[in-house]
Amino acid sequence: MIFGRGTPLRVDSDENLEPSVFKLSGTKTTACLATGFSRHNKTTTDPKQTYWGIFNKTAPAVRISGDSLYNQVAILSGEADEEQCEKSSPEPCDDTLKPDPKVNFVTLIVLGLRLLFLKTIAFNVLLTLRLWISQ
Repeated sequence: MIFGRGTPLRVDSDENLEPSVFKLSGTKTTACLATGFSRHNKTTTDPKQTYWGIFNKTAPAVRISGDSLYNQVAILSGEADEEQCEKSSPEPCDDTLKPDPKVNFVTLIVLGLRLLFLKTIAFNVLLTLRLWISQ
C-alpha cells in the first residue's frame, strides 16, 4: 500500500566548502563544472557568487557514491554564461593524469602470462592431435 509521495530526507554535514569552478571547452560545446562543495544546493542558492545564474538552469547537484562532496555541470549557452564561468574559475582545468610505471609493469607481466598460457594450450592441443593421429 502506498499512502503518499513520502518525505525526502537529506543529511548534510556541518562543513561548508565552496565549489571549485572550471570551464571545460570541447569542439562545439562549452560546459562549466562546479566540484567539491558540501551543500547540495550551494551553486543555486547563493546569488552573491558569479556562477549563480549558470547552475539555476540545470539538473541538481549529484554526489558520487562513497564521496561526501557534490558535483554539478552546466552546459553554457551564450557569451554571458561563458564570461560568468571564466570569472569563477581560478585556473584552467588541466589533465593531470600521468602514466604510472608500476601499472605499466604489472600490465606487461599479465600480458606475458596470457601469452604463455595460450602457447601452453596450443602446444597441448597439437601434441594431443599428433598422438591421436599416430594411433
